[in-house]
Amino acid sequence: MSKEKRIWLQIPNEIIRNTGFNIDEKSFAIYAFLLFKRFQAFSNGEIDVLLKDIKFVTGITDNRTVKKCFSILSDQDLIRVDFDSLPINNPIHFTMLKPYKENYFTQLPLNLLKSLDTIGVIGFRLMYYYESFINRENVTKQFCYPSYETIQEDLGISNFSVTKYNKLLVKEKLITITKHKVEYDPFGDSGLERFNNHYTVNLHMI
Repeated sequence: MSKEKRIWLQIPNEIIRNTGFNIDEKSFAIYAFLLFKRFQAFSNGEIDVLLKDIKFVTGITDNRTVKKCFSILSDQDLIRVDFDSLPINNPIHFTMLKPYKENYFTQLPLNLLKSLDTIGVIGFRLMYYYESFINRENVTKQFCYPSYETIQEDLGISNFSVTKYNKLLVKEKLITITKHKVEYDPFGDSGLERFNNHYTVNLHMI
């Protein structure tokens, strides 16, 4: 898809990286869809969304899980909802809030949201996470290199899941991973220096 026809979905970096927040990957995917609905409605805050649309886009089929995600987003002051039980047939009414402190956002093409059925909510979160560390204005460094330890600390995603979804994203050609092996460093404490993998987000494949 040409750049002129692309629609980009922006998400605050603080939310992507859980800086001052604690949002799991399912809640993150629902939040991304709610942001799109706000954009689609040209609304500054108050929006209606259908439960069936949330489930269709995110692949989250259990109503209890969707309700829990809404509760998490509400507890984090990202949205305000006015229901005790999740509306099944009627639209869910909510208000988008802006509790984040900085105006730093990461954007990826909206098509990535449409790919949730393929890459899953973890793959979707990792795509935004990797992209949030890439400075697109620096043409010589179009990659990031967070360690597994950092990813787990920020997002609460296990090493096993990171490896699994990294492989899936590579298979779908959405990211490229350049692996760096342990190299000898005579000035290091142990004589070894480990370089983290380099992650490149392939915008042209989204």
